[in-house]
Amino acid sequence: MITFVKSDGPSDVEKDIFNTNPAYNVIAFDKEKLDESDLMQQYREVEAFNTERYFIKKNDSTIGIIEYGMESPRSGKPWLSLLLIDGRDQGRGYAKKVFAMYENMMKEKNADIIQIAVHAENTHGLRFWRSLGFEIYDERVYEGKQYYSLDKKLAGL
Repeated sequence: MITFVKSDGPSDVEKDIFNTNPAYNVIAFDKEKLDESDLMQQYREVEAFNTERYFIKKNDSTIGIIEYGMESPRSGKPWLSLLLIDGRDQGRGYAKKVFAMYENMMKEKNADIIQIAVHAENTHGLRFWRSLGFEIYDERVYEGKQYYSLDKKLAGL
């Protein structure tokens, strides 16, 4: 069974999950391995952007991290800011299952759309999100990096 458990701040488990994804870390943070200061910066952003971060648990094992907010800074719409599966658990369909759980949760909150941003050079991530029904609606540069903004319109429950 997959569940979300709220994170109460940076942890070694979280750092470990990021560091099993060195290619993503290079795209997002310009380095393969994150340290405690990188996680502290992320939690400052969690607070600044009013998002919530959860560990993704499969039974007693932590298999990833999900972070989302109900009002994105750009459009005020629900947004998924992070979905990261531990590199050792990838390829097992967990990301799709977790997203389906998140999507249903947003529908229960009466959201009619979900937005995400994907680094332009993250071609694997872009293919994944497009396969789930997200469509590109904008392209922009933020903090020197190019991003695509995507959204998915939600049908009612």
